[in-house]
Amino acid sequence: MEASAGPAHAGSWLMRGFAILAALAALVACSPQAERPHTQQQWSACTGETFGVDQATACGAVIADDAADPMLRAEALVQRGVLRADAGEYARAVADFGRALRLNPQSVAAITERGYVHSDRGAHAAALRDFDAALALAPYDASATRGRELALQGRTDAVTADLAALTEALAETPRDAALLNNRCWVRAVAGRELEVALADCNAALLIEPGNANALDSRALVHLKRGALDDALRDYEAALALTPNEGHYLYGRGLVRRARGMNAEAEADFTAAERVRPGVAELYRSYGL
Repeated sequence: MEASAGPAHAGSWLMRGFAILAALAALVACSPQAERPHTQQQWSACTGETFGVDQATACGAVIADDAADPMLRAEALVQRGVLRADAGEYARAVADFGRALRLNPQSVAAITERGYVHSDRGAHAAALRDFDAALALAPYDASATRGRELALQGRTDAVTADLAALTEALAETPRDAALLNNRCWVRAVAGRELEVALADCNAALLIEPGNANALDSRALVHLKRGALDDALRDYEAALALTPNEGHYLYGRGLVRRARGMNAEAEADFTAAERVRPGVAELYRSYGL
C-alpha cells in the first residue's frame, strides 16, 4: 500500500472558452424566466460580451441576485469558476463548480470544468470520475471526451514517471523492501504489468516477511489478476499483523464480495469506512 501523486499539467481553458460560452448561452436562451435588465447586463459582462467590465465581478453580481433564475445563477458560477481556474485559483474554482451543481445537478459544464481542474492538479482519478459523469449525461460532449483523453494520458504519464523514479532508486539499493513494495503498488493500482508487480511484492516479502503493506499490495495484485484465494490469504495475513486497518479491511471486503460472501463483505466495508473514512472512494479510483 503506497499512495503517490502525479505531476500537475497545465490546462487549456482558453481553448474551451468559446464552447463553454456557447453552451451557457443556449441554456440561458431556454431559461423559463425573463431576467431583470440589470441581471441581463451583468450576465452579458460575465460572459465577456460587454467590454471594459470585470467578468468575475459581473458573474458575482448574477450569483448574488436571489431573484435571478437558479439555472442562470448556476451558469454564472460555472463561468466564474472557469475564470478562477484560468487564474490558477483552483480551490475557489472547484467551490464554484460545486455550488453550481447544487443549483443544477445536471450541469455538464460544471462537472466537465471541475474535471479539468482535477486533471490540471494531477488528480487524474478524480478527473476521470467527473468526465465519466459528464459523459453519462451528455455522451457526445466534445469537451468532456477530450478531457477524459487528457486525464487518461496524464495518469499514464504519472505512473510512468513514478515507475522510472522507483527503478532508478532500486538500482542503487536493490534490496530495499519499501521501494520494491512501492513499485509493486504503483503497478497494481494502475493495473499494469501485474506479473512484474507480483515479482516485486514477492521480493519485498522475502526481505521482510512481516511487511503488512507488502502483503496488502500483493493482495491487490492477486485481486486484479482474479486470484481470489491468494488475495484473501494475503489480506488475512495483513490484518493479522495490523488489525482494523481500513485498507486491508476494504480489500478483504472486495474479495469476499467477489466470492459471493455478501454479508461478510458489507461488514468489512462498514468497518473499513469507520476506521478510514473515504476508503471506498479511494478504491473506486483504483478501478475497483
